Amino acid sequence: MKRPANPVVLVIDDEPEVQQGFSAVMGMEGLKVVVRRPHEVTASDLKEAHVIAVDYVFEWATLPHPQELSYWPADGLALAGVVSRHLTRLRTRASVVLRTGAVSELAGDLPRQVRVPLLAAQSGLDWILEKGTTDNAENIRELADASAALEPFFGSEGSLTWNEGCDWLRLPTSDWQEAALAEIQVCRPPEHVVASYTSGSAWLRWFTQRILPFPAFLVSDLRAATLLHVSLTQFRAITQSKDTELSRRLQGCAYNGHLAGLVEPRWWRAGLEHLVDELLIEADPSLPVPDALASRYAALHGGPVQVLPYERPVVTIDADYKEDGVAEFEECVRLAPDAWPVFADEPYALRGDAVDLPELGAMVSRGDRGRVNSVGM
Repeated sequence: MKRPANPVVLVIDDEPEVQQGFSAVMGMEGLKVVVRRPHEVTASDLKEAHVIAVDYVFEWATLPHPQELSYWPADGLALAGVVSRHLTRLRTRASVVLRTGAVSELAGDLPRQVRVPLLAAQSGLDWILEKGTTDNAENIRELADASAALEPFFGSEGSLTWNEGCDWLRLPTSDWQEAALAEIQVCRPPEHVVASYTSGSAWLRWFTQRILPFPAFLVSDLRAATLLHVSLTQFRAITQSKDTELSRRLQGCAYNGHLAGLVEPRWWRAGLEHLVDELLIEADPSLPVPDALASRYAALHGGPVQVLPYERPVVTIDADYKEDGVAEFEECVRLAPDAWPVFADEPYALRGDAVDLPELGAMVSRGDRGRVNSVGM
């Protein structure tokens, strides 16, 4: 899909002069930057923008505004809500993001690993950029490209076939493409009436807030390694050795679509599962599955590859939803964390951790609580 030549970023800040350096950096990234104070923003600015970046802190005393409380946004979150409603009224689309150095303060006790998408969802934002870390031209460029690329599908002149977002996601043409499209649909993306009503912004928020942070049709390095029955260290060693057949096959499963740079690397689950199936078909049918995979991996990698010592390995998470290891299924309990999508992989924790750590034990799924409560009885 053609990349927009000069995506437009509208920066809303009470000190435009302070943004000159930031604007220059974004300009070097090929972005057209427009900086406005809140009272200067026009409908034309909103219609032209691909990304609207709103600062969190405003010195309202230095800006003209009505004195009535209901006309006075408390902060950037409130202002972003006003902007979003105007975008809907204008039937236009832009990624609305908050720029702040106070994510920890705003997120409170939200699980650290997913605090940005959860806070964005609760605040009606597409994403939150943390000053000093993710608030950079590269991420803003990604958001701008992703938003602009929705226009041919959901804009007023939209005419291209959506097909579960195949082109927008840059899904590789492969033997497993149809399986991947089916897995996308299972996640119930907003791609029909809701997507059209929001000019595509509902899709963007679904992807940033429900797909990238959680294991579904895209998975992390650790989950990719576990699907292949190898350790994370072994997986990364294989993918970084560019000159082997195994590495080549794995790279064909890497996610390189829009917004890939917002998170750590992601992999197409359907591609990894297809690869495992292929290798098992190629292997000696008399071998147990772990040995069969080890033999095929070694043949394709040009050296020994050690597989996991588990019959049914699962990825475990901690109380902050961070993936913290791999364990045997029988040694784990299922969790029911707040806001975890029903279509995502079932979350697990080591049974011992759920017993010892109250914050983790509180998340144990009802069906497994007996296995935790019975310890020591």
